[in-house]
Amino acid sequence: MQAITLDHAKTLLGAERLPLLDTSYELGLSGPGRLHDLFVTHEAMSPGEWKSGGEGLLIRYGFHLSPFGRSLVMITDRGLAGVAFADAGGESATFEDMRARWPEATYVEDIAATEAYARRIFDPEEWSSDRPLKVVLIGTDFQVQVWESLLKIPFGKAKSYSDIAAEIGRPKASRAVGAAIGRNPVSFVVPCHRALGKSGALTGYHWGLTRKRAMLGWEAGQA
Repeated sequence: MQAITLDHAKTLLGAERLPLLDTSYELGLSGPGRLHDLFVTHEAMSPGEWKSGGEGLLIRYGFHLSPFGRSLVMITDRGLAGVAFADAGGESATFEDMRARWPEATYVEDIAATEAYARRIFDPEEWSSDRPLKVVLIGTDFQVQVWESLLKIPFGKAKSYSDIAAEIGRPKASRAVGAAIGRNPVSFVVPCHRALGKSGALTGYHWGLTRKRAMLGWEAGQA
């Protein structure tokens, strides 16, 4: 019942753009406080934060060559905000996939601005602890917790979803952790490819298991 109510709430807030108060009453809730509790419990964000969808954010983007195919690099004034991948001819689908995460943001194609970031990401000679790469993680509190945990996995190593769940203090939330990993917007840099099933199986990867296998092999060779 809560899942159905939450889906309906998203429709009212999103497609129908109802205010929070009207949405609460339309759902049969006593007020915005109950709507807030519903979103925080199941989405780890407030309904207002969910509704904004990145409003007021300027994101510059560009496609670049990488060891793993065409890469989409997205940046804000504060740093790197997105890295995704496209198969041949799939650039448009990859861009729409990423754009749907922050639908209200403003997008500007700017290859000149993103080129330096692409070099920093994929050229090991550009990696330096003296010059850290600035990364902006845009997501719910729970998602950011999971993504920050991924950043602690050593280069050339891997961890299971259950290990990551335990590390963030949510040992019974392996499936939720897996969902958050699947929503990682900064692929490769935030190394969601280093998350494996408990048995060591590769399991899923948003940009394809072939690419995940290639990343792990490439990192092993570099290490």
